Amino acid sequence: MASNEPIIVKKIEEVTGGGHHGGGWKVAYADFMTAMMAFFLLLWILAASDEEALRGLADYFTPSLSQSGGRGQGMLDGQVIASNGDQGGSNSPDGNTRLPTFGMDNPLAVFDSRLRDEKTDAVVEYETQPDGTMIETTQENQPTAAEAKAEARANEEQFQAEVKEREANMANLEADIRQHIQDRTDLQDLGENLRFDRTPDGLLVQIMDKEGRSMFTRGSARVDSRTRDLLRIIGEAIVDMKNDIVITGHTDAVPFVNNQGYSNWELSADRANATRRVLIDTGVSPARIKRISGLASTEPLNGADPTAAENRRINVMLSYPEPLRPKR
Repeated sequence: MASNEPIIVKKIEEVTGGGHHGGGWKVAYADFMTAMMAFFLLLWILAASDEEALRGLADYFTPSLSQSGGRGQGMLDGQVIASNGDQGGSNSPDGNTRLPTFGMDNPLAVFDSRLRDEKTDAVVEYETQPDGTMIETTQENQPTAAEAKAEARANEEQFQAEVKEREANMANLEADIRQHIQDRTDLQDLGENLRFDRTPDGLLVQIMDKEGRSMFTRGSARVDSRTRDLLRIIGEAIVDMKNDIVITGHTDAVPFVNNQGYSNWELSADRANATRRVLIDTGVSPARIKRISGLASTEPLNGADPTAAENRRINVMLSYPEPLRPKR
């Protein structure tokens, strides 16, 4: 019976090497990356160094100091051949061995000189001009603090001079107009109907009504004969000036009664337009008149009394070419 039993073969595979090996590979990888970083840093230093610095590096790694190895005598007894063909190493007068200097008193100065920022001749910058073009400027052209202060003072003085010149021109214009009015005996009383205001935008000439003395026919844009003469005097005084002109009509707050829808808005605009025609007839260039408008009673001169006569007026603004501003 026993000889007839089947033979059973078991195959057992033995696992060797076993599972997790820990993090030792990370340490090796970190050392590898550190070595690579040092290698590329060395390459960068070599690429950034000039001939003198490279010579200093070469002297640093091959110092001209005679050294003897500890394993017997060789052909040169362990001595280093200097770059000039002589054996390296020398003694000082006192008999002691002189340490290598690497071509300079302080070998680290080679690296210090490369790591320090070098002084550049000029810092290049670009400035945009009013016409949109770019010009190149350098730091050498930049003013010092004293020069900038002097330039600012000069700009301020120039600005004040231009302001005074403009004010003087407008004062002369006002004096000229008033003098011409005084020269006309039939217009002398109209001097009270004129008001001159100097504003940042220019000279504002206001032609106002007075009680019992209207510049226009009541409720109409028809110019009174004496008002026309007054406007001619103003036109002749400004005919040679270059200032742009803006004409604005104003009325009082008394409602305009008209069954055809004609209101103070239309009346103020028509009076401004009538003033424009008189100035052009005097010789003022039409191109200088930039705008005419009517504001009705929205901007009274006498806000305390919206129905006051002086609220009925024509404003003639002589605008400056451009507002004056100090240079920065």
